[in-house]
Amino acid sequence: MRARAELTVDGAVRWRSDPPLALRPTGTSDGSQRVHLVQAAGGPLGGDDLGLAVRVGPGARLELRTVAATVAQPGSRPGPAHWTLEAEVADGAHLGWCPEPTVICDGAELRSTVAVVLRPGARALLREEVVLGRAGQRGGRFHGELTVELEGVPLLAHTLLLDGADPALTGPAGTGAARAVGTLAMVGEGVCGPPEGAGEEPGLRWACSALDGPGRLLLAIGDSASVVALLDRAGRGQ
Repeated sequence: MRARAELTVDGAVRWRSDPPLALRPTGTSDGSQRVHLVQAAGGPLGGDDLGLAVRVGPGARLELRTVAATVAQPGSRPGPAHWTLEAEVADGAHLGWCPEPTVICDGAELRSTVAVVLRPGARALLREEVVLGRAGQRGGRFHGELTVELEGVPLLAHTLLLDGADPALTGPAGTGAARAVGTLAMVGEGVCGPPEGAGEEPGLRWACSALDGPGRLLLAIGDSASVVALLDRAGRGQ
């Protein structure tokens, strides 16, 4: 299945979407337009190709959410499922991309691409949590790419590769048998966030790095509840 959706926020909210993707404006919050992405069918399944193009106009604010977790499952067609988010954030605008977790079931493969272009004075908060498998599963394969460009210059290029069936990726040098991996990129004008550093506590390991430009990247590995709590704390006030 191939589906595309488009969303523009520039005072008004305009959108177009193909099934099974649907966009629903759900009000305002602290001066931001809030829109939820609805996937009206199960999956994505192997072979699916889904994409969303977003434009946030000058001075506008958009909080983009999903209504439920994304559950990637194996399909009847060979090959991975693909998910692409491309966003352009204009001068003085703000984008918050905070979806519910993505669950990679046994036998599934998902390739995710999030590409954001920031104009002068723009900023973005980009959050993701990937969970390897449902309860009792090892989990499938996830390949995620996150890129941010600021005023024509690359600011962030991050790749995340997970595979619940790969002992090297789930071993001590990888996820350490943890099932949840969280990423929070805070980029652009006026960004603040947790200080650089790393830490470890029961059920959670994390590290925060400054970018070569305005922004920080936080990575967290652990159980889902601990990862979500850390991302919530770190993203508050952005």
